Order: sequence, then C-alpha cells, then structure tokens
Amino acid sequence: MGTTEVPPLRSDARRNREAILIAARELFAESSDVPMYEIAKRAGVGQATLYRNYPDRNAIVAALFSEVLDRWEVLAAEHEDDPDAFFILLRTIVDGQVRFHGLADGLRGQPGEESELDRLLQRMANLLKKPLRNAKAMGTLRRDVTTDDVYLIVTMIEGALTRASGRSDYGTVASRALKLIVDGMSTSGQDSLGHRRLRASSG
Repeated sequence: MGTTEVPPLRSDARRNREAILIAARELFAESSDVPMYEIAKRAGVGQATLYRNYPDRNAIVAALFSEVLDRWEVLAAEHEDDPDAFFILLRTIVDGQVRFHGLADGLRGQPGEESELDRLLQRMANLLKKPLRNAKAMGTLRRDVTTDDVYLIVTMIEGALTRASGRSDYGTVASRALKLIVDGMSTSGQDSLGHRRLRASSG
C-alpha cells in the first residue's frame, strides 16, 4: 500500500499562512491576550481563511513555537560539543521570552496529554538533555537540576516580565532574574564562569 503524498500549498495559500504567522508573531510579542479576529485583521485575511489554516489559538501558538524550536535545534547542533552549550541555550530561551512575552503565556495555558504543544515541549526537553548532562559532568551546574527546572525558570521569568513596568524594561528584568537563578543553579565557585557564559551567549 503506497503512502499518500500531501499536495503542496498553492502560492496564494502559502502567502496567507505566512501572513497569518507574521501577524501572530507581532501580536504575541505585544500581549498574551490576542483574539483570533485581531490576527486576521493584522494579516489582511478574512476570518474564514484564518480558521481554515489555523482552527484555534492553540494551533497558531504551536506553529510559532515550532518555528522557535527549529532555530534552537540549529543552535544546539552548532554548539553540540561546546562546554557552554547549556548556558547558551538557557540565555537564548530567555531572550526568546523577552521578544515573545505573550507566546509563553499561550504555551503554559494549553491542556491535553496528546496535544501538539505537548509534543513540542517534549522536543524542547530532548534539546536540553545533552547540554544539561554535560554541564553537570563538567561541574558547572548542580547535579539535581532537571529539564523541569528549566520550565520552572521560564515560568519565573515570565512572572517577572508580567510585573515589569513596560516592554523597554523586559531585557533588564529578564537578565537580572536569570542572574539570580544562575546563582542558585551554579555549583560552588562556578558563579563567575556561569555568568561569563551567559554574557557571551547574549552577545
């Protein structure tokens, strides 16, 4: 029995999907409260077109997060043998929160054991496993730190951003929160090393 090939999107359909994702990316960078009609309006498409491509907010959030993960996976591959890989990825994740503050709220609020978002979160966990293991083996990270702790860091920083006075303060707030968090995760005597790596990865 042969496999059924998915036909490629027509050029106009592809343009619509790209416009929708661009609009959603911009809106989620501004707020977590993004109604579907605002995405359609910003994208310049009708609501029928929007819902045909993305039936709900979950689908749009999943598509945006998948794009982010694609970039993180490329970065992880580039730094596969880099002893600083965990710190580089952690800094990149936090920088992503600063740029897409609203998206993290959408990710955190989605239920369902078999949802697409759950599978994407598993991709993120798989991405972190090796860098996390290597950092522990090098003695730069406490041995009890887990991927669940990284999710906790994301939640903590998201809370700090929510209480920030405005978007202009997001970078400062996130960097300060991350510094305090790394102080708690780093092993004794490794503080300066960990923060040097965080500064290097943010440059």
